[in-house]
Amino acid sequence: MNEALPLAVTLTHAMLEAARAGDWEQVVALEAERHPLVMQPVAGDEDSVRQLGELLAMDRELGVLVTHARDQAGEQWQAGQDRARAIAAYGG
Repeated sequence: MNEALPLAVTLTHAMLEAARAGDWEQVVALEAERHPLVMQPVAGDEDSVRQLGELLAMDRELGVLVTHARDQAGEQWQAGQDRARAIAAYGG
């Protein structure tokens, strides 16, 4: 039996937990470990199909969390840029 898919599901769950906690370095490290596993062929049996569905559902949630974090980081960066411009204009 190929253990790649169950391990990929486990790693994806860990990635999701890390993303929920805002530990993006851990998400990246786990993705590097998971990537070769998700590139392997998946069997068509019922259990594999169920696990693949679970993995895809977690991936969708991860995508939402990543998008939210990216947007927040962009907003923080923009606010910093706006402050810097205001300080330069006021002090310059």
